[in-house]
Amino acid sequence: MSEADCDPLSSKREKLLVRLIPYIQKQGISQMKMEDAAKCMDISKATMYKYFDSKDEIVGRLLEQYVRFLSNLILLEAPQKLSPERISQPSEEELKVYNESFAKVFRLMIKQTFFLTDILLQDLNGSYPQLSVKLAQALDQFQKKLVAYFDSGIEFGIFYPIFNTQIYLIQMDLMIRKLLDPKWQMMQNMTLKQALMGFYKAMKHQIFYEKWIYENDSDIEAYLDKLIMEKLSYE
Repeated sequence: MSEADCDPLSSKREKLLVRLIPYIQKQGISQMKMEDAAKCMDISKATMYKYFDSKDEIVGRLLEQYVRFLSNLILLEAPQKLSPERISQPSEEELKVYNESFAKVFRLMIKQTFFLTDILLQDLNGSYPQLSVKLAQALDQFQKKLVAYFDSGIEFGIFYPIFNTQIYLIQMDLMIRKLLDPKWQMMQNMTLKQALMGFYKAMKHQIFYEKWIYENDSDIEAYLDKLIMEKLSYE
């Protein structure tokens, strides 16, 4: 039996928590007051107490959503290990398949970085260390899935060998966080799409052997267009 079956308020709670996410991404959690939460949820404080008993409950349920979010990314969107049948002369279809698998990784890293901002992670670690551990465990499983993907690409001769493929994830995490910063974009006179698209192409050439690179990036461009529209509506 699902939580929604056991608790008729569950679905409404989730919708209210989603409204709170933009605030905690920018402001963190420790300084948030119940008045702030009610304002972000666009309900009165009295109404909010019908759904949440305390700030701690709000934070706990938010973290549950983040953990489910990461788990769903692993189950539904993370690419499988690579296992090419022909290595010497990849066909155009094989190029599309393996480059699309990398595009999935890039999209996942954008999603992770967008939702788990630096200020949120630091705030959780300082104010809610036990909840931070749960989130860290979910992130660890998420990253292990992606590391296995990169390791398989090296094993089958698609990716350049590297001592530790965790470096790719660290590199993407740090760079995407920087590229998502509007101040940095203004200083560099670049749009968000230009920044992310440039980094995506650079990562492809860094990771893939040249013969495995597929130059048609229309899918990732379409994804970035959609992402930017969602980000604007989010703000």
